[in-house]
Amino acid sequence: MDNKLKGGLAIAAVALAGWFYYTPYQAVHGMQAAAHERNASKLASYVDFPTVKENLKAELNGQMLQKLQGNPLAAVGAVFAGAMVNAMVDAVVSPQGLAMVLQGEKPLSSTHRSESGSPEAPATESDKVETQMGYDGLNQFTVKVYRHDQPAHAINLVLQRHNLVSWQLTEIRLPQ
Repeated sequence: MDNKLKGGLAIAAVALAGWFYYTPYQAVHGMQAAAHERNASKLASYVDFPTVKENLKAELNGQMLQKLQGNPLAAVGAVFAGAMVNAMVDAVVSPQGLAMVLQGEKPLSSTHRSESGSPEAPATESDKVETQMGYDGLNQFTVKVYRHDQPAHAINLVLQRHNLVSWQLTEIRLPQ
């Protein structure tokens, strides 16, 4: 092989590796753009809804049961907790709920209004949404979303690789 061909192959390999590495960032950017545009169908294309619902129900049920431990009325509480978990999961795992998460809002909280009932003033610097992204492994990528002034209340969005170059949201990890 001559040097030009080797050099061309090396450049192509580096470009392919860079593109392969960047694919989850492209998926997150697409999710954010869909949320900003309020395009529910586009946002839904990035989400494996059955898997997200299953994972979120398991996480919330675990949190509820942990809070009910040591309580003599835990059995009754567990019944009500299960019903609450289903309602909460339905609120979060929807295109609208995910759009709120991507914008740093908690979908389970009421809308942001002032005491007079009118919408609040525009967001301040402390309301700024921050994101941190990174690989957790070759096939898993996590996006941490939080308000600038509340990093301890981060919501983690976990994406899994599908079909080699596409990514889908498969898990939402809520703050404890």
